[in-house]
Amino acid sequence: MKAMTNLVRSMMILLSVLVFSCSDGEDGAIGPAGQDGINGVDGQDGTNGEDGSEGATGTANVIYSDWMARDFLFQFATTENFQGLEEFDSSEFNENTDFVFVYGRRVTGSDTEIYQLPYVGNVPSQDYYEFGLFNTAEGLILQLRARTLDASLSDFDYFNDFRYMIIPGGVAKSAKDYTSMSYKEIVTMFNIPE
Repeated sequence: MKAMTNLVRSMMILLSVLVFSCSDGEDGAIGPAGQDGINGVDGQDGTNGEDGSEGATGTANVIYSDWMARDFLFQFATTENFQGLEEFDSSEFNENTDFVFVYGRRVTGSDTEIYQLPYVGNVPSQDYYEFGLFNTAEGLILQLRARTLDASLSDFDYFNDFRYMIIPGGVAKSAKDYTSMSYKEIVTMFNIPE
């Protein structure tokens, strides 16, 4: 058994000497460089594509309201009536450059009609709907006004609700005539949710 232990010990010593006495050796000489490949033929330049058409103006600065229920000052038949729509400060609206629209929406059964103001209704009286901007101590007020053209009494209930849109001067100074555009065209152009 002692002989076996000596044999194992001798083998371990021999193995340790072999492992620690080996070296990597020196690197060999660098071989010659290969030949450069042949350059390929240059391709032809493609033709430039056409410029795309100008995209629609975004709604970053366009201001619009939700639909506001009809809520006139006088809750009885009269020859004229008023409803405030909004109060603006100078940072929200510039009356010298910005463009304002006010629309009335009429819902009868399953039919919905939207008209730009000013608007003249035919029946039962000649109701005339318009809007105005008025400077007050509180700021600039956007007000809806209704009156009868024949001096008769009216409840001014032709429209169910109203909304306004303001297109800032920088956007409004395009070649487009917004006054001749329909409500749908304006909403689509400025991506305004209904």
